[in-house]
Amino acid sequence: MEDTFVDTTLPAPAEPHPGPDSGTRAPIDATAVETLLRDLLIALGEDPTRPGLADTPARVTRFFTEFLGHEAGTTDTTFEYQAEGEGCVAVGGIRTASLCEHHLLPFTVEAVVAYAPVDRVLGLSKLVRIAHQHAHKLQLQERLGAEIAEDVARLTGSKQVAVWMVGDHSCMVARGVRAHGTRTATEYLLKPLAADMVAVERLRRVAALAGGAR
Repeated sequence: MEDTFVDTTLPAPAEPHPGPDSGTRAPIDATAVETLLRDLLIALGEDPTRPGLADTPARVTRFFTEFLGHEAGTTDTTFEYQAEGEGCVAVGGIRTASLCEHHLLPFTVEAVVAYAPVDRVLGLSKLVRIAHQHAHKLQLQERLGAEIAEDVARLTGSKQVAVWMVGDHSCMVARGVRAHGTRTATEYLLKPLAADMVAVERLRRVAALAGGAR
């Protein structure tokens, strides 16, 4: 099995990318989407009225509406944390799905999120919800890891946050190179963390214990 490794240790983009909860994306016009999908079938040489396709525009419209409008739930629940030593938290095996913004094809990832808490820890389930929140939009795997890390840093106050992901991309399999079996591995480290290899290795060790993508 061939693996493609992409190291993304640069800081997150200065301008935030709109997501389903950001309020910056316009509401979905379901009627227009359904009409466009019917027109697309005609442009592809299909008959949108034939059995099997008659309800396809409506079904695909419901998919986009449900997927892009997904509500991840509360993500900002934190708890006080006090300790004399240095602690690390990692949650692995986080699986989520997204849509490649270049081809509108799905990709799935398995992630490990790790951070060193300062005086607050994030509810464990919130790490999973944060991943879903940023995945349910038109996305890139590289950026998905960055957005998750930045959110965890914002909510916990930690500058030591890392996200590892392994993804399977339909756009690599169904088109172009048709590279069946390939997987894409990405690592994102907050910029302050990337300069501290001792801290990086500490997070990698606890991430390995959590299993999953690491």
